[in-house]
Amino acid sequence: MAAEATSRCSSRSISLSDLSPELLDLIFKHLRDIDSRALADARQLSRGFEIIVTPIQFDTVRLNERIIAPQTETHFPRILRHLSSFTRHVNVKSDLDPVNTRRVLDQIRRLSSLRWRYVRPQPDSRLSSTPSDILSLSHVNIKNIRLYVEGLPLEDFNCGLRNSYLQAIPTSNLVSLKMESPTPPLTTRPESFREFLVISQGVDVFHYNDRGQGTQFSFQEHERLPAFKELSLRSYDWNHDTAAVWKHWDFSQIRHLTLIDVPLCPFLSSVSFSDFQQLEVLHCEDFTTHLPDRRRETTIDLYKLITQIRALQTLRLICHTELFPVDALLLHAKSLRVLSFRDYVGFGDETQTCPTMQIKDLVALSKKLSYLHTIELDMDPALCDPVEFLCALREFPWLDTLILHTQTVLRPHQTLYDTIDPDFNAVLGTLSVLLRYKRGRPWRRITINVGGWKPIMVRRISEAWRELNSCGIYAERCFVLERDRVTGKMHIRDEKGVDNNHTRDGS
Repeated sequence: MAAEATSRCSSRSISLSDLSPELLDLIFKHLRDIDSRALADARQLSRGFEIIVTPIQFDTVRLNERIIAPQTETHFPRILRHLSSFTRHVNVKSDLDPVNTRRVLDQIRRLSSLRWRYVRPQPDSRLSSTPSDILSLSHVNIKNIRLYVEGLPLEDFNCGLRNSYLQAIPTSNLVSLKMESPTPPLTTRPESFREFLVISQGVDVFHYNDRGQGTQFSFQEHERLPAFKELSLRSYDWNHDTAAVWKHWDFSQIRHLTLIDVPLCPFLSSVSFSDFQQLEVLHCEDFTTHLPDRRRETTIDLYKLITQIRALQTLRLICHTELFPVDALLLHAKSLRVLSFRDYVGFGDETQTCPTMQIKDLVALSKKLSYLHTIELDMDPALCDPVEFLCALREFPWLDTLILHTQTVLRPHQTLYDTIDPDFNAVLGTLSVLLRYKRGRPWRRITINVGGWKPIMVRRISEAWRELNSCGIYAERCFVLERDRVTGKMHIRDEKGVDNNHTRDGS
């Protein structure tokens, strides 16, 4: 009897309607994150589902012209009622009508955060708004809305005696500030922006995005920046000494640090490594002409810094890899999830060899970095046994994403036949080794970057390479093998980048 009852229970189908409201709430929240359209469809299935799904669907809303239009209140009043009752987070762009946007925001009773993104206005458009235009005093002063600003142009514009940044953005609410690179690049220090940033002491996340060599802040005597938790500097011309850093910068709360095209040697020599012990994410790369003769010193300092950090989760480095012992990476074996470890040399010149991690070091990493799921490395077949190198990569138990940089097998003066694609054939051989006897998790995505390919690139410019390029033969290629989420099958594609040589040629 017991066996029969168990059989009947096991054969009975279970539908979503049989689940508890708490479990359905978790399921629909997960569905919202992966497919918002499917969530909207689920709302239509039953009255019970509508009651559960509606607060989830309207929790975060992106305003658009249709939602803020005055006619919406007449023709679709339920939408505004749902916004008023359930919405807590709103995303909005600067090109919406400020009056209508503010009218809708004023009706949202539970609003707790606003994510505002600057959109450069079209020449014929008169619509443009700032956070101060669309947030009422109630939101700013009483409800204390958390404000996230994205795409803000990095410029130095004071309108007479007024600081335009201070006029446009309520500093007391600002918690995240991500800048857009200026067009054209800055030629003077952004004084008005520096003043605005110093006043915005609640900012946790700050992304500075300049171009070229970049510029830097010139601080007044008693100015001090907020204690950022996440700091990203791109093309910031760091020239602060130790005394200036102690006086004007606060790294006591830093958890995420990104330095791209920043002079790393002056930065590392001016800061106290003890301030960075709690870092979880570190990303350092500098391919500019900033002090290239001091890159060896920079690599040594990076090694010292990383040995003082307690538990990195993500590490992305470009350095002199031969001068960086892997024992610093092994210190983070229990926490490291993402590792990108590349050399300055790269693969942009087929006449040079690119330093490659020794196989014994790669094997040591595969045995210790048990939770690493993503890795990016250089592999020059001229400096290692490629098969042994690839076999070591197969031994990482949790690894499912690989980005491997390697050199083209083409040579500019060799004769090629239409039916032969040497780099593609070499990539197929590489993938064959990687896919055979993979330990632990199966591969999700493998990227093979050949010859220094970039999404936007200036290709090799010698006469021989130009001739090959004119025939559609390139040294710079990128092949991606990716697993289809639905079928589980692997598919390979040849990524197409944007060839920027015509700009360089002036044609």
